[in-house]
Amino acid sequence: MVAVPSPDQESPTWPRVFRIPPLIIVILAIAMVVAAWFAVFAVDIWGWLPREGAIPIWMALFNEGLVEIAQWIFIALFVVGAGYLAGMYRFTEYAGIARFYLVLSIGFAFILIEEAGDVRLILAEAIGRWYGYEILGFHYHVVGTLPVMAFLAFFPVYALVRYGRHVWQCSSARWYLVAMYGIYAGSQLGAQTSHIEGWYAHFGNWLNINIFGSRLPEPWGMEPGEIAYLFIDNVVEESLELIAAGALFAMLLATISDLRKNRVSVRVQQDMEALQNLEAQQS
Repeated sequence: MVAVPSPDQESPTWPRVFRIPPLIIVILAIAMVVAAWFAVFAVDIWGWLPREGAIPIWMALFNEGLVEIAQWIFIALFVVGAGYLAGMYRFTEYAGIARFYLVLSIGFAFILIEEAGDVRLILAEAIGRWYGYEILGFHYHVVGTLPVMAFLAFFPVYALVRYGRHVWQCSSARWYLVAMYGIYAGSQLGAQTSHIEGWYAHFGNWLNINIFGSRLPEPWGMEPGEIAYLFIDNVVEESLELIAAGALFAMLLATISDLRKNRVSVRVQQDMEALQNLEAQQS
């Protein structure tokens, strides 16, 4: 049997950003969401501070604002760190973990491109122009965004099904993994079905009435139904996605910490596939 050296003995020290305690990242993500929601109440609802311009805070801070930009930063850091981890551990007894992060890093690189470029919406609008407002009985956004959503979902689903058991051996990363997958799945399922029976608009209207006392500022030129929809799409969805992105990066940090401190329960005899691949490489 081939003796597998510890990657940490042969690799440079991880950059400081990848040695941050993972819980701090989650707390930071939640704190940013809470601060953004407080700003909505303080400026848009309570009027404690004057609002600059005609765009309300609930539209300015979330979609393509500070909340979404924070998501992009977490995802970008994850892509870089996950790719680095995959390269460091690909020929060790932790090859299963490396493959999990390799697949996820590829997937979230595509997700970052889609998030920044709104690829789904561009495709949906094009399909709507070609085939009309309703396709197969559904709103054109439901059908038009489905190909991109399916492509993006493939990578995290495949990583979880094929290699998730390896990452589960990193005890510190388990609950970040559960939180990340659960929140992302919920938010993306909501986004994909947002136009079915207009439930985003109904939910947004309910929040405006019951939480904000019908005082949510309405940008000039927008219909009430559009405003209710955009509140869920901008504020609620982006809030969930920021927490999920924080959990994503925290999961990576927890895995790195466990690997650096030799706290992963996977051992050579438990991962024969990785060793066989290593022997094949060295033969």
